[in-house]
Amino acid sequence: MTMLLWLVCLGVALPVGILALECFVGTLASPGRVETPSVPPFMVLMPAHDEAAGIERSVADVLAQLRPCDRLLVVADNCTDDTAAIAERLGACVIERHDPALRGKSHALEFGRAFMASDPFLHGAALAVVIIVDADCSPEPGALWRLVATAVARDAVVQGAYLLTPPPEATPVVQMSCYAFMVKNLIRQIALRRLAGVALLQGSGMAFPMSVFQRIDWSGSSLVEDLDMGLRLLLDGTRVTFDETATFLSPASSQGGTASQRRRWEHGMMQSMHMFVPGLLKIALLGRPRWIFLALDQIIPPTILLTLTAGVMTGMALAVGGLATPVVILLLCDFALAAGLFVAWIQYGRALLPWRNIVASARYIIWKLPIFVQFVTRRQRQWIRTDRVP
Repeated sequence: MTMLLWLVCLGVALPVGILALECFVGTLASPGRVETPSVPPFMVLMPAHDEAAGIERSVADVLAQLRPCDRLLVVADNCTDDTAAIAERLGACVIERHDPALRGKSHALEFGRAFMASDPFLHGAALAVVIIVDADCSPEPGALWRLVATAVARDAVVQGAYLLTPPPEATPVVQMSCYAFMVKNLIRQIALRRLAGVALLQGSGMAFPMSVFQRIDWSGSSLVEDLDMGLRLLLDGTRVTFDETATFLSPASSQGGTASQRRRWEHGMMQSMHMFVPGLLKIALLGRPRWIFLALDQIIPPTILLTLTAGVMTGMALAVGGLATPVVILLLCDFALAAGLFVAWIQYGRALLPWRNIVASARYIIWKLPIFVQFVTRRQRQWIRTDRVP
């Protein structure tokens, strides 16, 4: 029984402790910044599927940061609305793709890359970097230039800070989801850069040096294809880093859309754990010890699932073992995680999740339970477009 208690407590304490460490490191670390006197020509590639309701702002915000030597290419992929017409009217270069049998972002990106290679206007532009921005996502002022500057200065793929913004009338569930998204996409990314010297790709606000962009295989069918691609690039020896000073914002979806989106992300992340952790551990043991933090980061379940599991297992461990050493270790990790999440909320989360709505966290946890249960009973295996209506 003692051995089982140790195994259970340490098995839960490890991801809890790692997430707590990431929260403190990511919150307290000083921001990194790359300054360059000039930025080479770059391309913004924007895949879009039925985004007529929101693409106008995204295209306008991108065009406001482009010079005559820069380009914006919108790929209207299997659209049934006015996405292409709106983007073209605003001044973007637009191409349309129609293939209902092959749907999803990866096919749109592959189509856009093929067009770039064949079109003289784009191919002859001496573009140094390609930035991928989703059609419901807007760069903050200066974000595109900072991404390009970092990509060139570090000769690396660069992920910007991709965050969700809840509307004023958002429910506490949506606000809590945006806060959890910020912990994952900002705080944990800063921590990974500091601890492991790397970052993860997250789908929008990604800058690729042209030499890397041209050799990427976009044919993957993963539910979290951007995360998987970033890990594959790292395993292949490509540098991937994070620049929190380049911010990209997307409006949060409705509560129903948030559930669908989170289900896709979290099922995909849990599926990716067993695919990449062994390879990351091998590289860490063979000469890159800092990558142990990257491997450990990949074993962290979604934050709410982890906190719920930790609470349940801590209660059971206390009932069985009292204040035995392994139970005390788990309790200390629990307290550290609670403190880390609170510090992260103080530093970054108060605008996303007002104090009065923190009490709704219990409701959020209950709302999330079916998502985790469905990983076993009804696992999501294909991409479904998220409802954008708040």
